[in-house]
Amino acid sequence: MEQYKDIIEFAPVIVVVLLFMWQNNVFIKPEVLEKKHREILDEIEKRFKDKYVEVNAYKEFQNHIYSELEKVTTGIEELKEFIMKGGSK
Repeated sequence: MEQYKDIIEFAPVIVVVLLFMWQNNVFIKPEVLEKKHREILDEIEKRFKDKYVEVNAYKEFQNHIYSELEKVTTGIEELKEFIMKGGSK
């Protein structure tokens, strides 16, 4: 019983602190957090719909551009070789 002496002595303070935290919503519930997360995502979508693209769409566009640039570079190299040979294949 000696080991619980400190706990029993401070039990009313602990209860008051816990009740204060509960009444003032110090700890957020997962449902509330999910609701707020959804609100933030909806607000971002509404405000910045025409200004930003999704990461997947951007990466797909970037890959497409890189492949087209590679084709252009290959074409330029072939054109250089053609001109250097004097215009005949």
